[in-house]
Amino acid sequence: MESLSERTSTGYQQIHDGIIHLVDSARTETVRSVNALMTATYWEIGRRIVEFEQGGEARAAYGAQLIKRLSKDLSLRYKRGFSAKNLRQMRLFYLFFQHVEIRQTVSGELTPALVHLRPFTFR
Repeated sequence: MESLSERTSTGYQQIHDGIIHLVDSARTETVRSVNALMTATYWEIGRRIVEFEQGGEARAAYGAQLIKRLSKDLSLRYKRGFSAKNLRQMRLFYLFFQHVEIRQTVSGELTPALVHLRPFTFR
């Protein structure tokens, strides 16, 4: 028969291991959710840049200036991640995947703020 200290030790190990598994799983899912959300955000930024550029021939020529200005202003606010190179890559990301449906994921369900992004039009 198992002694009280052995039973307590076994029970403790089970709860300890269960909590570790729970926290590790939550952290993994958090990273996945953030990655999915940022991917959708970068796609949307690319879409907005392309739609602005294609708003007319005069604007299409303005594309390089748009990227430079956005890079400067967004970098002032967010410090990192919005270099002209990154913004051009976001634009290309959208162009490459513009006909691909972005499927709803758990992270998408948890972020209703993205739902309103699709109807954006720049005038």
